[in-house]
Amino acid sequence: MNTTPINLSRMKNEQHAQFHESVLTLIERVLPQTPSIEPFHALYRQAFNNELEALAIIVKSELTAQISEQDRVRDQIFRGFSDTVKGFRNHFDPAVREAANRLWNVFLHYGNIAQKPLDAQTAATNDILREFARADLQQAIDQLQVQDWCAKMDEENQKFHQLMMQRYNEPTGKTAYRMKTARVETDKYYRAITAHWDNQVLTGANDKVMDDFLTELNAIVKRFKNILAQQFGKKKV
Repeated sequence: MNTTPINLSRMKNEQHAQFHESVLTLIERVLPQTPSIEPFHALYRQAFNNELEALAIIVKSELTAQISEQDRVRDQIFRGFSDTVKGFRNHFDPAVREAANRLWNVFLHYGNIAQKPLDAQTAATNDILREFARADLQQAIDQLQVQDWCAKMDEENQKFHQLMMQRYNEPTGKTAYRMKTARVETDKYYRAITAHWDNQVLTGANDKVMDDFLTELNAIVKRFKNILAQQFGKKKV
């Protein structure tokens, strides 16, 4: 039995921390029977502690509440814009319906942007607005008279971006660790441990302790993969 892969980069910060806390709890339970992973465990635990410090800084940031509210505002604008275009698809005028369908196809292509992680949503919003600026789609925008929706979506997205930039530039306080680099380190040592287990399986050195460990680890991975699948609306994560 090998370890089940998972795309850790797609997790939100809190999910990421919960995942590694679950794995470390499992590792520390079997550590006395598996001394060969102690060097990996010590590095993994330290990296995770650094991540928790970085997460605490984000949670305590004075800008966090503002960012959360601004994200809610831009989500509302995105949904309002897409609902408006969707409504025009039932217009009595065939030309209006045709223009609405052209814009609706773009919304379908990008999916529910409001469900994306914060920075990914910022980038996706910029991308979809660039699409709408194309000459052929600009004609549809003008025909439906939804220029104000485009302008408002851009305005609220830029406000969100500026708040995020302010938070990135905040003093780091008691720690020099930042969340992005801390997550990379935690993931690195998690992968080192799973690679070690997989190599043990390949060499036939597995035993009941290892089999039980891998069964529980894969159960943890499956649970978080299901969470990500629901979050992103995809089966493979």
